[in-house]
Amino acid sequence: MDPFNARPCRVQATVLTAVFLAGVSMPPAHAQAAAEGTAEVKPASGQAADAPPDSGAAQVSQPAPAAPAEPPVAAAGGAPAAQPTGKTEEIVVTATRREAALSKVPVSVSAFTQESMDEKGIKDFTDVARFTPGVTIDATGTGTNTISIRGITSSGGSGTTGIYIDDTPIQIHSLGFNADDTLPKTFDLERVEVLRGPQGTLFGAGSEGGTVRYILRQPSLTKSSVYARSEVAFTEGGDPSYEAGVAGGIPLVDGVLGVRASFWYRRDGGWIDRIDPFTLATVDSKSNWDATYVARLAAKWAVMPDVTLTPSLLYQHRNRNDISVFWPQNRGANGQTVTSDPGSHRFLNADPTARPEPDHYFLPVLKAEAELGSVSLISNTSYYTRDDLSGYDGTLYNLGYYQTLGTRIVNGVAVTGANQFDPNLQFVNGSYYPLVDQFGLHLPPGIQNYRSPASVVNEQRTFTEEIRLQSNDPAARLTWTSGIFYQFTRQVSFEGIYDPMVDSLFQNLFVECPAPPGAPCDPATGTPATATGSFGLAPFSGYSYYNYNTGHDRQVALFGEVNYEVIDRVKLTVGARIAKTAFDFTHFATGTQNGTTTLNSGNKEETPFTPKLGVSFQADPSDLYYFTYAKGFRTGGDNAPIPSLLCPSTFTTLGLPVSANTSSPATYNSDTVKSYEIGAKNKLFGSLRLASSAYYIKWSDIQQNVYLPGCGFQFTTNVGTAAAKGFDLQADWNATESLSFESAFAYTNARYLRDASLVPGGAPIAKAGDAVVGDSGVASPPWTVTIGALYEFTAFDLQSYFHLDYQYQSKSHFLTAAEDPGVSPTVFDKFAYTPPATTFVTMRVGAKIRGWDVSAFVDNVFDTHPLLPPGGPNSHTDADPTAPAGQGVLVRNYTFRPRTIGLTAIFRM
Repeated sequence: MDPFNARPCRVQATVLTAVFLAGVSMPPAHAQAAAEGTAEVKPASGQAADAPPDSGAAQVSQPAPAAPAEPPVAAAGGAPAAQPTGKTEEIVVTATRREAALSKVPVSVSAFTQESMDEKGIKDFTDVARFTPGVTIDATGTGTNTISIRGITSSGGSGTTGIYIDDTPIQIHSLGFNADDTLPKTFDLERVEVLRGPQGTLFGAGSEGGTVRYILRQPSLTKSSVYARSEVAFTEGGDPSYEAGVAGGIPLVDGVLGVRASFWYRRDGGWIDRIDPFTLATVDSKSNWDATYVARLAAKWAVMPDVTLTPSLLYQHRNRNDISVFWPQNRGANGQTVTSDPGSHRFLNADPTARPEPDHYFLPVLKAEAELGSVSLISNTSYYTRDDLSGYDGTLYNLGYYQTLGTRIVNGVAVTGANQFDPNLQFVNGSYYPLVDQFGLHLPPGIQNYRSPASVVNEQRTFTEEIRLQSNDPAARLTWTSGIFYQFTRQVSFEGIYDPMVDSLFQNLFVECPAPPGAPCDPATGTPATATGSFGLAPFSGYSYYNYNTGHDRQVALFGEVNYEVIDRVKLTVGARIAKTAFDFTHFATGTQNGTTTLNSGNKEETPFTPKLGVSFQADPSDLYYFTYAKGFRTGGDNAPIPSLLCPSTFTTLGLPVSANTSSPATYNSDTVKSYEIGAKNKLFGSLRLASSAYYIKWSDIQQNVYLPGCGFQFTTNVGTAAAKGFDLQADWNATESLSFESAFAYTNARYLRDASLVPGGAPIAKAGDAVVGDSGVASPPWTVTIGALYEFTAFDLQSYFHLDYQYQSKSHFLTAAEDPGVSPTVFDKFAYTPPATTFVTMRVGAKIRGWDVSAFVDNVFDTHPLLPPGGPNSHTDADPTAPAGQGVLVRNYTFRPRTIGLTAIFRM
């Protein structure tokens, strides 16, 4: 079929697209040889060349048929041949749980091979997100690694994005505070796939906004391969960074048994100095360094010609020495003020306590595959274990809270503390207030060594079994996938503030001073106070706050999806998943700040049903159009109890009852999304590839956190309905044999549809039109743009290249609830602000010879350093409603790593 004579509307679309691309200089992608000795073109973007998982090496797949299972062995040391102009290639993906060419899959997908990630300098998903339209990740200085796709993100509950390593889900269930997901590194991967839109049918709970899949490179039964990567880099004003890793595979018995092993280590040098908040002396130079190592061993055994077993072991350990936040200014005890100066690469963090964050996981997997005539049987059995330590600065939190508990005398007038529940608690000296403000910490000399580190521990122990039976003829008129899924997870969440000096702090700051009628109390007549006496409960093993939670999550699901070619080139897709979820939990809470010891338990059972309906039209081999309706959900959970008497004024403002027997809601329910999407995948002029989609998503009963200012607690509940709408567009263009472009554009608009209140008639915690926010407290940027260019040339008889990437995120033009003065005063934050628009530019120049790829790169070329909030309550200390005019809060910022210059060497064989 001649594509230019197919339909008049097609010609119009082509002309309009060409005019638009020319007007905005929209770039796409090209490629270069990835496997030595093989003449192939590899696009630089998510539409890149790759091989099926069993191949063990990158391989180009032609647009129509599926790629062969085992490509020919590349000749080591050979030079890649040049490709003719206009030839665009794509990868084979498994977004629908079966292999298919990317342009033939009616799903909005971005995919990145190991080669394309090396080309861009991608090390983990924080980098992937910069190149993927409509995707952001909260991986800031204190972030929880929460991934947002199409604006579907929330401040509470479980994650809204499914995260898979091969066929194993690893996302965490929210059990307590700071339930952060792990961040897998990208070494020796086959590819990373990002599926946009709800994927509840094939990927289950948590895939509301979409799903991220890390596809690992598998052993080959027929050929050997080696992949190695090393790098050294220097950050302006910071310590060096370096990495080294090697992976190799070999068939031990040709056609029967193959193995693959890898080991990788990376250290990212720090660039922020941590100083003492009182003496201003440097405590830890370049403290925010980060070190990670990853090891993997896998084998593949062809038990018989049609049956294979693939056992594997994967381990990752990441150790972050300190968080990447800095203070704009800090005034020491002697009155001297020091300031951070990003323009001069001077970043100072005066947090009183360091924040080391070790995170490690271990994933053993046994995958079994059998070809049973016209069907395939696949079993995936895994046991995922993870131990993660994070936290927050308990000293800053405590001082912000404790300063609101006592009466202070100002010009002879008694000012009651905003959260005062002990009427006799009074500051020894009114000048001791505030303990923390915009200039830093203020404590009397005898107690400036006060420290109270806060820790959050998350443990995951997850057994997963999935069995799929599916058709294996991709050319059949009817194709189908069915399966059963079982998962059992045991999680532990611990949050504690280690506060052994709390009674000493109170003795230095407060007295118990009963006021005479009609007059303030004279502090000289009072007796030294203690936190134990004021709260009525002593610290628990040194902890002023101790919260230990255990949860068990069970899921059983049946799922299936059928694709039927109703008429020539028109396919109907029908899918459904029905699950039985059961969650039980126990809580133990004690410590001074809890005011009492509580032990409670509960459970939650639900039966979610997630259907999918779609229709696709393959107009010709180069053009696919589709419509999809899909539903997604995430499971409910529980809350640690918060006695209402600890925050009486906040509970009252929110419309919640206050008494000795009431507390925050014990549980919350699942929430759901319903998505409507139209999309197209087109290849124009033989060299331009487009992937576009537009969507509308309605989100009901949103799980989100309700923060209780002053006392600093929070709980999760279902409140509000929102809609996310927008579009995303990827375009890759091979302009000439030597020059190619890539681009990705997205627009996201996620806002509440109506006022959201905890109780009917209560003060709203979000107004209609407010932007939906994630754990970071900021809205998804409405516009994200990525533009890249690749120029290939010959220098000194070496195949060489120059790669330039530009990323842009716009400033949100919608208020968040925290910025909206029309919401409840417990939510409105006069110190909240909208992050600015950001740009980030990287470039790389390199050459290839005999299996080696050696390149020099610059990240953050223009050394941009926007001042960004590090996330939620971490952005600043709590404001005191009774503070005098001019008193502010302690603000902390996050920004990009300064300009970094380095060298990378990669070897493939």
